[in-house]
Amino acid sequence: MDESIIITFANQKGGVGKTTLCVTFANFLVKKGLPVIVVDCDSQESLAQRRESDLKRYGSEEVEIPYEVLPFSLNKEEALFNFIGNIRKTRCVAIFDSPGNLKQQGLVTLFANSDYIICPYHYDRTTIPSTATFIAFIQNLKKAMGRKMTAELILVPNRHDARVGTKTERELWDETGKTFSRYGLVTPRISMKADMERFCTLSDLDGQLEITQEAYDLIYNKIFGHLEIETNNG
Repeated sequence: MDESIIITFANQKGGVGKTTLCVTFANFLVKKGLPVIVVDCDSQESLAQRRESDLKRYGSEEVEIPYEVLPFSLNKEEALFNFIGNIRKTRCVAIFDSPGNLKQQGLVTLFANSDYIICPYHYDRTTIPSTATFIAFIQNLKKAMGRKMTAELILVPNRHDARVGTKTERELWDETGKTFSRYGLVTPRISMKADMERFCTLSDLDGQLEITQEAYDLIYNKIFGHLEIETNNG
């Protein structure tokens, strides 16, 4: 990998599992041997706090730290530009967990400097229209910025419960996936499982890999399939 790759997890709709997928995808990439950093841009710093609690629970001296979790505010544009510029020099995969408010200062700059924007969503009456609005926002931003913004969109149907939904609703969900695929890669669905809520910033302790494998393999091949990867093992 000759240069860093910036991946931003984003959706204006809350409750879609954005932070959970951010961490579990970071764990997935570490298992692939890639150097990773996770950047927590949420004002509540939930990821940074999760790292602190994980260290207290498992002991910082007993567990190898797989990647840094860095809290970072998007409020200062110049600091954000410098931060992204420094990341570009490090030859790593930088995963940003972004705020859910599209009016957040600095968010447009982050999107414009991302290589990939991963948008988790799930099937319900409020999330689908909200996700469609987010997709339209990204498309309009790309049109406005032209060649300055090259980020590709990846959409992840998350927290899927196969027990829920009438025949008509399931047909609608299938059509939604087909419609979204016009704007970016749509991955296989990630099932709603209790193990996904027990994610850890130190390792894949509770078996999330089995739940996310199919979706993450597709994302990995999309992003890294054409690159020559030097793993930590050789």
